[in-house]
Amino acid sequence: MEQAIMKQNPHWNGKRYLHLQERSVFERLLNNLQTRHIQILTGIRRCGKSSIFRMLINELMQQTSPKSILFLNLDDPQYFEVWENPALFYSIIETAEKIAGEKVQYLFLDEVQAVTRWENFVKSTYDSEVFKKIFVTGSNYSFLNNEYSILLSGRYLANNVFPFSLKELFVNNRVTDYLTLIQERPSVLRIIDNCLEWGCFPEIKLQKNNDIKSNLLTSYFDSIIMKDCVSRHQIADIATFKKLLLYSISNAGAIFSYKSLGVAAGTNENTAKKYIDILNGSYIIQDISNFAFSLKENVRNSHKIYAADTGLMNVISYRFFDNKGALFENFVFNELQKQNHEKITFATNSGECDFVIKDGFDYQAVQVCYELTPENSGREFADFSNMEKDIKLSRKTIITYNQEQQTGDIEVVPVWKYFF
Repeated sequence: MEQAIMKQNPHWNGKRYLHLQERSVFERLLNNLQTRHIQILTGIRRCGKSSIFRMLINELMQQTSPKSILFLNLDDPQYFEVWENPALFYSIIETAEKIAGEKVQYLFLDEVQAVTRWENFVKSTYDSEVFKKIFVTGSNYSFLNNEYSILLSGRYLANNVFPFSLKELFVNNRVTDYLTLIQERPSVLRIIDNCLEWGCFPEIKLQKNNDIKSNLLTSYFDSIIMKDCVSRHQIADIATFKKLLLYSISNAGAIFSYKSLGVAAGTNENTAKKYIDILNGSYIIQDISNFAFSLKENVRNSHKIYAADTGLMNVISYRFFDNKGALFENFVFNELQKQNHEKITFATNSGECDFVIKDGFDYQAVQVCYELTPENSGREFADFSNMEKDIKLSRKTIITYNQEQQTGDIEVVPVWKYFF
């Protein structure tokens, strides 16, 4: 255990963490340092939560002794004893303080969902003010379910972390103003092409070798499925579970019901819904519902599934190499998710609208079309009129790969400009 602690805390030697890339959530987290509230980061594995922690550690090192900051990656098998016995946290901290020769003031718990009843330890130490601040990450939505939320109520601030957004990639590639965006359009389009093929996971963006990228993405997929789904939820029929996931991602953006999904995977409706809930909880997919004013209607209505990352889509299902439309729609959905809208649904009342975005009482409609052509443009524009029969829209947009025009009150906007 001593070796694991020292390995995970190289900052004790006073050296800052290097090669960290800018993340938009970081400024909000810096502001949160002024409070005692437990800081929680949630998101899919490998999306950069640990790197954001290291950025915060760099910041704290300017204010306090590096040896008063303890980072624990609880996914490490060397901590397996604490997984079932969170009381051992105290022993780990005591060992760390003995090695460092200082009291722990700032505690970082990475991948805390590996530990059963972790919330009891965190609540106890927060209430008794053992540390100045506690930081927590988790890669499974259920780690912050209703039970945990109630126990920690009023004590935490939570932020979602995603793989890189297009805006973050622009910043990290020095495309920081509108003039550069326009002047460097070929480079901007290459960034988007790379996202469509390899996705937006931070580690993937640092790799040049395509074989390594593919192997890393495959390992991410396996880790998410086995650790955050199969093992955590004790799934016995792994073959059916994987079949349902592969079918769902291979048909990303297609409309389905839980019943039809169950039939395709060779199981029943209830099992299909249970599996989709588990996959949602691991963040590997997002299930969105058909637009409805009634919550009851939303529950009963048809659904769409999108993958968390286009790189994962491509290594899981090779069909997307020849289906730019579906891949592009999934990419746009992911970018909309990263904007933290209140709710994203789709509409099928009279024709289909890809996305209906709700923020308070404001509704926007978004169509996604990789390339507008004489064959498809009539349908894409007409669907907005059908949508407005049911709801007043503040904005109507068609997001394309690289086309732009204004037709009445409908904007056709290239993806690189929409998300800049």
